[in-house]
Amino acid sequence: MPVDTVLRASVQLRASPLHDLLLGHLRALWRDPGRLEEDPGAAALANATTELVRALLTSAAHDERDRRTRAAMDSSLVARIMAYARRHLADPDLGPERIAVEHAISKRQLYVVLGRAGIRLEQWLIGERLEAACRLLASPRHAALPVSAVASRCGFISPSHFTRRFRAAYGVTPSEWRRHRVRPTVPAVGGDA
Repeated sequence: MPVDTVLRASVQLRASPLHDLLLGHLRALWRDPGRLEEDPGAAALANATTELVRALLTSAAHDERDRRTRAAMDSSLVARIMAYARRHLADPDLGPERIAVEHAISKRQLYVVLGRAGIRLEQWLIGERLEAACRLLASPRHAALPVSAVASRCGFISPSHFTRRFRAAYGVTPSEWRRHRVRPTVPAVGGDA
């Protein structure tokens, strides 16, 4: 592979849809390298890994001026951003800066890519966190969990901010929501059924 291709690719590896695929592959190899090294398929695995690296470099070095390539990359990036955000919703420091850094893009590029997809990041994050809170509040399994703990588990720093947002979205407080959604299980009393 030409050196200029590798150099061009090196600054934008995370922008490639193949980045996470290769990363997962490498992490799997790292779990038990000794066992894999002794396997009869080790040479083929080494060749496949080399080809994955080559594919990532080729993908990352693409010409971003190509409209079709850019659209495919943006679509992949949006999917990766949403998946990352969903995995980290409970982190109160999850925001545009952190998401941009994790995806090797600028904050401005983050907003541009999401804007093209019709997503307003802050509102989307709050909506996802509120939906997670609704599930926790409605779960009989979490009925004893204080509302402040639900707020914290869903990434809200302040219980009062959580309550304000919840009321604005659903028209009731989290406690009221819970009262109307959670039905306690009543054990059967007495003799034969």
